[in-house]
Amino acid sequence: MLNKIFTICSSVFLVFAFIAPGFADEHFPFLAEVSKESVNVRAGPNTNFEKVDKLNKGTQVVVLGRSYEWLKVQPLSTTKEYIRSDYLKIKEGEDIAEVTGNNVNIRCSANSDAASLGEIKKGTLVRVLEKVNGWCRLVPVAGTAAWIHQDFLRQILADVPASMLIASVQRPPEAVVESVPTKVIIETVSLQGILSALPQAAGEDVHYEIIIDNKNIYYIKDIPHLSFFANTVVTVEGNIIPDPRKEFTYPLVHINQIALVL
Repeated sequence: MLNKIFTICSSVFLVFAFIAPGFADEHFPFLAEVSKESVNVRAGPNTNFEKVDKLNKGTQVVVLGRSYEWLKVQPLSTTKEYIRSDYLKIKEGEDIAEVTGNNVNIRCSANSDAASLGEIKKGTLVRVLEKVNGWCRLVPVAGTAAWIHQDFLRQILADVPASMLIASVQRPPEAVVESVPTKVIIETVSLQGILSALPQAAGEDVHYEIIIDNKNIYYIKDIPHLSFFANTVVTVEGNIIPDPRKEFTYPLVHINQIALVL
């Protein structure tokens, strides 16, 4: 009876060891190195999947997960990834585009029948390398992956440097354009007319007007002792004060010089 139990337990152990092979203390992600020459990278965990890349011995890859004897790896810069152009919104002259469809497949070649390397969500930003017959080739996208058989990789580092992980594409901040103040043209005037007090102030520090030929009217901004000239004929040299908000009914004048007309 003990022999049977031992045999059964041994069998279970062997089956477990077969279906769950892995590196020591395996956790993801980790950094690995290609251990043989000309290793095929595939679109899925099986030799029936398409080849998407070929790596030389010593190439470092980020391992993201496992499916039995196959390791899921982050695409390298040499791995080609494509998306249909009609799933992208891209501005003329820019290489960053926004995905407009939901759960859009990233293909390993410019073909709708090509294997998918992953799906990305609407609103994801991607970087476009080139346009090919209704497709766009992309810089490898965060969230996509390929596969390598475990026999061709050797773990070299348990913790992956952050700089080696594919980051999400961010749109560069827009340049801040400083507004250029509008050049104000100062209009000078020379007026002669009757200076009269207003029955009601036209604005702060505006209590007088000058009437020219009984028809043309200018408001006069207050200055010290201006009341001395009230109800007399005066000459005024001054500048028109800009009024972009149209707060005043008539032009407003800042006095530079005022004199009585005798």
